[in-house]
Amino acid sequence: MRFSRRQLLDAAVARHYNPRVMQPLVPRDGRLLPPYRVLDLAGNFGVFCAKLLADYGADVVKVEPPSGDAGRTRGPFPEDDPHPERSLYFLFYNTNKRSITLNLETEMGRSIFKRLAAKADVVVEGFPAGYLKDLGLDYDSLRTANPRLVMASVTPFGQSGPWKDFKSSDLISMATSGYMQITGDPDGPPLRQGNEHSHFPAAQYAAVAILAALYHRDLLSGEGQYIDVSLQESLITYYTDAHPALAWMQMGENVTRVGTTSNLVIPLGAFPCRDGWISAGIITSREWDTLARWVHEVTGNEEILNERYRGGNQDRAPHIDLITAMFIDFTTRFTADELFHEGQKRNLVFIPVNDVADLLGDPQLEASHFWAELDHPEIGTLKYPLGVFNSEDISPAQAAAPLLGQDNLEIYCDELGFEKTDLAFLRASGVI
Repeated sequence: MRFSRRQLLDAAVARHYNPRVMQPLVPRDGRLLPPYRVLDLAGNFGVFCAKLLADYGADVVKVEPPSGDAGRTRGPFPEDDPHPERSLYFLFYNTNKRSITLNLETEMGRSIFKRLAAKADVVVEGFPAGYLKDLGLDYDSLRTANPRLVMASVTPFGQSGPWKDFKSSDLISMATSGYMQITGDPDGPPLRQGNEHSHFPAAQYAAVAILAALYHRDLLSGEGQYIDVSLQESLITYYTDAHPALAWMQMGENVTRVGTTSNLVIPLGAFPCRDGWISAGIITSREWDTLARWVHEVTGNEEILNERYRGGNQDRAPHIDLITAMFIDFTTRFTADELFHEGQKRNLVFIPVNDVADLLGDPQLEASHFWAELDHPEIGTLKYPLGVFNSEDISPAQAAAPLLGQDNLEIYCDELGFEKTDLAFLRASGVI
């Protein structure tokens, strides 16, 4: 009897398929997490979730299409050289991961992914709702072979509701969550935060939920769970300190934008100085009196000593524009460092607004080992912000982002039993 190439490949996988025995995993030396196998299909919405798990010690395998993850095409690129191994975006978000290539649009690719998922602990995905179900790779399909699997979907609006199929971006998430309503100047339009701020809350919630599901599986139920995370919903919870829902229900009013200033603390915000910006906040009557005397000493402005500004912030609120003008006249006569140290002597809150160069040379960040140098074969040595927690016994993993498909041989041959010649066939067939 003759066997097709497909039958031979399936037989090779089956011979080497050994589901993990149900027993608790233990962290590797110096790692916070056990080496949970995580299959990363997260896309840009959930990529930070998989990065957190990888940095903390999980064995995260990024499953990329043969052409590479879309993140590899995103700038900035050093020396403006757009190369799939030189994207600074990709390098940051994929530290401590491994990479394999796999085309889920092919029948063989789906079959291989099911084998990988059968041995995995976690799948993180960020495809449009229903996409994986159409491929037969949704949670209900995967858990048949692996009831212990935890799967998290990170999407703009979740897996249900009238907006579940809508496409989105950071701007749309900012708008639909209401975050833009509280961001910006009072008389200006709503504004979005810089960069892709909306991705971080959802990714962080997904990571926490995954760890909770793994805890529940390993210590209580023995079964996995499906986790549905919405960018819109996650972002709403990041500005609850403004109490927008309570304000609306009680007063029928939207929380207003206040810019970098405040009607509750005057002055408060970022103010220009000779070499950049300084952040300042004056809360108590004692602080105001101290500031007013200092401003008068420097500028000679008698108005700052006016009795009507003394007392609480509510007394200064009607005069915020004049106070701000007098304060800027004062701050622009100093450097940020001068204001910081002189303010400390007077027990006033003055903090320089750091730029990137300041952060890279910050002695506090250096002392806490926040920055780590990682060497990448294409880009060389760069500093990465990996020291997000400090412990004498545990440290984040420290490996640069993987090259495209660099772990194909180890995953497909060592774990799934393919021969090198099989990989050549799969590559030629567009499967990997």
